[in-house]
Amino acid sequence: MSIYFHAKTMGFYDTRAHGERTLWVPDPQWKRPEISVTDPAWNGPWDTPEAERPTLRVEDAQAKPPLIQVANPDCCLPPAAELQEVSEDEYQALFAAQASGKVIAVEDDRPVVVDPPEPTWAQRKLEFVAAVQGFLDQTAKAAGYDDLKNAISYADEPAVPRFQQQGQAFRTWRSLCWAFCYEQLDAMEQKTREVPSPKAFLSELPALSLPA
Repeated sequence: MSIYFHAKTMGFYDTRAHGERTLWVPDPQWKRPEISVTDPAWNGPWDTPEAERPTLRVEDAQAKPPLIQVANPDCCLPPAAELQEVSEDEYQALFAAQASGKVIAVEDDRPVVVDPPEPTWAQRKLEFVAAVQGFLDQTAKAAGYDDLKNAISYADEPAVPRFQQQGQAFRTWRSLCWAFCYEQLDAMEQKTREVPSPKAFLSELPALSLPA
């Protein structure tokens, strides 16, 4: 069993899953040798015990064919020149580090563990937007609706005044929250305010006031 690292694809290859390059198989050109055995069907004369027993030539059932090495047709390994072998311990250590938040990178065609890169502002912005949307939906669910969209769908439905009033309140609150969110995101991008954690940012959102 061998484990390899492929720098071009940043992938690992294990011969247990991807196959060895070669296989040892019985030599198809081998012919089983013959040996001489006493003819089991011969019955010699009773009065001539010293008569020589005839023999037969039969294939040697105990003989084993030699093995030859052939290419494995099911091997999925990249070219050998592109692979770097890693030990089982190194492989386990790499993925243990990855699970703890590190990143597997390439250095001189070998896998190394490095700190993850700082997220871009676009990535951070998406994180805030997703946090706000999740908070809006969770608040609507806590009030008995499927999500915010479901709550707002009652805003123009007068059949049940209480639901309509709550729908209108959620719709107004949504607009206030997103206006505040994007205003603050612009301020963060312009560095006119500090960048809080998404969790802390949610506590700054306008409060929801639902009619009874």
